[in-house]
Amino acid sequence: MKKLPIITICLLVIISITLGITTITSKLSQATPLDCNTPTKEINTSDFDSLNFMNSFDVSDFSEMKPNTIDIPSLQYTENVISISNSNFKLSDSLLTDIYNTLNTYGAATSFYLISLDDGMSIGYNVDRKYETASSIKAPYSLYIYEEIAKGNIDPNQELIYESKYYNKGTGIIKNSDFGTSYTIRDLVYYSLTESDNIAHIMLHKTFGIKGYNEMLKNLGTKQLYLTASNPWGYTSPRSAAIIWQEIYNFSIKEEEGITFLNILTNGKYNYFKEVMPSIPSASKAGFASRDVVQTGIVFGDHPYIAIAVANKGGNIGAYTQVLKLVNHMNDIMNEYDEYLKAN
Repeated sequence: MKKLPIITICLLVIISITLGITTITSKLSQATPLDCNTPTKEINTSDFDSLNFMNSFDVSDFSEMKPNTIDIPSLQYTENVISISNSNFKLSDSLLTDIYNTLNTYGAATSFYLISLDDGMSIGYNVDRKYETASSIKAPYSLYIYEEIAKGNIDPNQELIYESKYYNKGTGIIKNSDFGTSYTIRDLVYYSLTESDNIAHIMLHKTFGIKGYNEMLKNLGTKQLYLTASNPWGYTSPRSAAIIWQEIYNFSIKEEEGITFLNILTNGKYNYFKEVMPSIPSASKAGFASRDVVQTGIVFGDHPYIAIAVANKGGNIGAYTQVLKLVNHMNDIMNEYDEYLKAN
């Protein structure tokens, strides 16, 4: 056998190295970034990425409506029991059994909470359990920003510079921008809510701090969702989240900026309500954390209702399916409630 010339051998070596580098680069480019609060193990997020902005809607002018005055902090529920407040409505035995069967397979840390915005009827299960907020915190913090905009205390066109200290590898699109890129406050809120952009949330938190935000929570009567200067995430509970969403609803009634804010929340990329009820408009903010998955928002059906669901698996696609099942149950509850109202 003839020996290959030295130059031929060198060319073969160079081609092999080039092909290897190309393959590695291709694999790295296909990796899916994780949310800042997810564990380091690989997570299948294809179900999340398949969601889009379809079924968004333009919230009607609520100017002729009156703000809701449901005293959510005072409502009483029994721990580990599906409890109904502010109504004589009762769930059918079959649905009640079905929901308990679901809850019993999920574990003690699971919760759900719904409140009818028409009349205050509410059904809750472990509404005061504490959970990681994950990205669901972006709704209450952005509410604070928008209420300050409406008061004239924050200029929505003020620009902030994206710097390396704000970088976060989790969800969002700002991470793909160059350091030094400018974003307005209004843009940052929009990305925080629609793309669940972690960097946008961090930039807002670092700029506007916690004093005014925590004061808003205190005035509303929440026990969770408070933040510190070093931690922009915190903890939530279904009751505290429901209080925030009632305020979001009321804000849309009282202020034009509130209507704009609620419209943004109907365009969120990660919305479990749309998975279960694609034909019913909804406003939403979800969170995907290491120990739980949180879905918060309002479903605008025949009888609009606040809906909160928390699953306890966390950090994997199993929690996603859990939340979908809980949302399904809440939809079933409201269907039965609609029949109850028609009969009474």
